[in-house]
Amino acid sequence: MSHTVLLINPNTSRPTTDMMVALAQACFQSLQRSDILVRGLTAPEGPGMLTEMEELEQAAAIARHPLILAQAQGSDGIIIGAFGDPGLQALTEHVKVPVIGIGQASMLQAARAGTPFGIATTTPGLEQSILDQVQRYGWSNQFSGLRLTPTAPLDLAQAPERQDQELADSVVACIEQDGARAVIIGGGPLAQSAQALQSRLAVPVINPIIAACELMAERLPPDQP
Repeated sequence: MSHTVLLINPNTSRPTTDMMVALAQACFQSLQRSDILVRGLTAPEGPGMLTEMEELEQAAAIARHPLILAQAQGSDGIIIGAFGDPGLQALTEHVKVPVIGIGQASMLQAARAGTPFGIATTTPGLEQSILDQVQRYGWSNQFSGLRLTPTAPLDLAQAPERQDQELADSVVACIEQDGARAVIIGGGPLAQSAQALQSRLAVPVINPIIAACELMAERLPPDQP
């Protein structure tokens, strides 16, 4: 029996959806979970990138969109592909399958070791939201701090190499200045950068898409022969 996991991209960028779906499917394959098929769903309306609180709130409302709810109810699991986990609570109330936010999953993975963790991201407009999120999930005691890239997020999105470098600098600052033992890359659209940094840096870099897939694999056990 196969499982279908719906990966919702709460922004309207189809290339971002395709990137996250490809990464998620590859992750399930690496976990020997060929029984899990990932289907992507791009927000039918709203911002092309979530960089401010107003946009995050707009994305959360999308969780109640009829298209989203119809596809969610036909899935075996749901991953919300934005770090702020917009719509997580609303979807959890509407479906009976596992609903996992990538922010939620990455913080859980970082905190499991019991050591300090930091977050590196590109969106200063969401700083307070991320800090509130850490507190809401109960990880304040292990959180070492948030580091932001200096360049505007929309500009970085158009310059992948610069984005990777600025995120790398932020990760190093989390480790060397804040005492983090692991660093989360805070953003679904930043998943490719997270992949690149894992091979470049000799520190634990947590990719939120991968973290969500690993948690989903735990919650969707394979059929026993």
